[in-house]
Amino acid sequence: MKNIIIIAKVIVGGRPNPFGMDRGLNIFKKSLSETLKEKLNQKLKEKNMDYKVHVDSTYDDLKNLIHDEDTLLLISPYIKDKADMECISKDNYYILSETEFNDGYVEDIITYLENKKR
Repeated sequence: MKNIIIIAKVIVGGRPNPFGMDRGLNIFKKSLSETLKEKLNQKLKEKNMDYKVHVDSTYDDLKNLIHDEDTLLLISPYIKDKADMECISKDNYYILSETEFNDGYVEDIITYLENKKR
């Protein structure tokens, strides 16, 4: 089974502080990354694709989250400028659009995964 890890926050600054947005305006709703995870898991199951989706809560370096060439990091559009992506292969990450992250739109992610298999 291949892993997909949603990265909603990263550590920045001299004093390690998590940076990123993962809550919508309603504090009683699930986080944006949890909503995306559920929708993506559902679509992957419908398509019989062998992936498991996780949400990172460790804020670890991106390179430490990649365990093999099949691991894919889905990076929030709100942290893309702060995330250290130079140390990982372009095949191991996908920058989410605001629609994908905020609304849980997964069709483009599924298309990306299908094209990546080829």
